[in-house]
Amino acid sequence: MALIAIIISLVAERFLGSMEEFRRFGWFRRYAGWLLPRLSPYRYLNGPAGVILLLLIPLGVVSAVDYYLGQWWVVLSLLFSVLVLLFSFGPTDLEAEVEAYIDARERGDEESACWHASELLGEEPPEGAGVLARRIIENTLVEANERVLAILLWFLLLGPAGALMYRLTSQLELYTTRHGGEALAEPVQRLHAILAWLPGRICAFSYALAGSFVDALQAWGRQQESWHENNRAVLIASGLGALGYHEGDETAEQEGDSEVVHETLDLVRRAVLVFLSVIALFTLAGWMA
Repeated sequence: MALIAIIISLVAERFLGSMEEFRRFGWFRRYAGWLLPRLSPYRYLNGPAGVILLLLIPLGVVSAVDYYLGQWWVVLSLLFSVLVLLFSFGPTDLEAEVEAYIDARERGDEESACWHASELLGEEPPEGAGVLARRIIENTLVEANERVLAILLWFLLLGPAGALMYRLTSQLELYTTRHGGEALAEPVQRLHAILAWLPGRICAFSYALAGSFVDALQAWGRQQESWHENNRAVLIASGLGALGYHEGDETAEQEGDSEVVHETLDLVRRAVLVFLSVIALFTLAGWMA
């Protein structure tokens, strides 16, 4: 059932177009803005306990709905899982954004390319086509895990509540960074790093299987940062290694930037297929058993 929900959600994500209107988290920001001031007077809630309490209510509601739908009608449970997955992806379509950047570059529309680059990076793009291409490559390798693969893994482990947990944790990290909540900022960042650790390694291994396996593992092995701080570094190193590039070299910057970005997007697509193939194998093994 989980595999079917994943396939339907990925197909819908690819062919239904932009779903930003569906993925609105204003309700969660209002909820956090209402609850955080009420937690601040209690010192024991200004930390991990407060983060857990903040997430507990929406995740509890999703878990309860999923449980009762599963007891009542499996088809409704499947539909609910697909809707939660679609809500938890993104919040924007990484593949569509990268394709739009590539298309603008190939058309020679620099203004449009810079706009799409700023949307991808979430900030003003750096000057220089090679430097910008490298930043987009790195961001694509990281965001593929953040927007899709981490969501899928937590969905497999904990169901719809797991997928939503990862997305809400990311949203809460953004909220505490931009709107105060300093007491909860560090626990939220630590929770996000913990939740990203396992999917980040699986994503990095998927890059290796989808590209140059030896180069990817060697680049991964050179990352020596502490376990909770190097999710981004591992994804970038393994992805660049899978592409045949290495951090610090200028190969990617010397080639046509749209071409190497396109290679990165192809790697991400292959990594998603590798991930799905492994899930399918385990699912089939479970059915046969």
